Amino acid sequence: MKIIKIILKVLGILVLLYLISAFFAKSSYKVERTGTVHAAQILVFNNLSFLHNWEAWSPWMERDPKTKLSYEGYDGTAGSKMKWVGDKQKTGSGQIEITMANPPSTIDYKLTFNGPPKSNSIGSFRLSELNPDKTQVVWTTSGDIPFVFRPMMMFMDMDKMMGTDFERGLFRLDSVCIKQYKDAVNQTFY
Repeated sequence: MKIIKIILKVLGILVLLYLISAFFAKSSYKVERTGTVHAAQILVFNNLSFLHNWEAWSPWMERDPKTKLSYEGYDGTAGSKMKWVGDKQKTGSGQIEITMANPPSTIDYKLTFNGPPKSNSIGSFRLSELNPDKTQVVWTTSGDIPFVFRPMMMFMDMDKMMGTDFERGLFRLDSVCIKQYKDAVNQTFY
């Protein structure tokens, strides 16, 4: 009986420490990456705002090409959605919804993961023309960390975890847009 009391006290102390650390841990995260895409701004905008185009450049589609996708709404406009169901370890399931599309410079979205754990975040793409065939893309996402997960997040770096995916996505976006841009230029002149 004495051992059970000791075990319960230790567990109680651990739970208390966990809850106290949740008060002091980060309550939100933000990840941001910037890349240069060697194509006209409107072409880059269309590859980002039209969710059907994400299949060609998304780092998550590259990681899990068997992911099942479905679409709702008028693609490229506020309210359009892409839903996915993929491998639980690679992509999970969820949806992305365009909440604002302001050609050719701004796209905002809401991202929902069905979990576990369920989570929501908001994100954006900000595009700036550097010259007629070069566009700067700033990709940002942010979200709140649920109270019970905050202590675990002290040992996880969301910027590092998601940032590499953003970097890969921007690299792939550049490759896709370069090919599309060259194809469009060649069709114009031949």
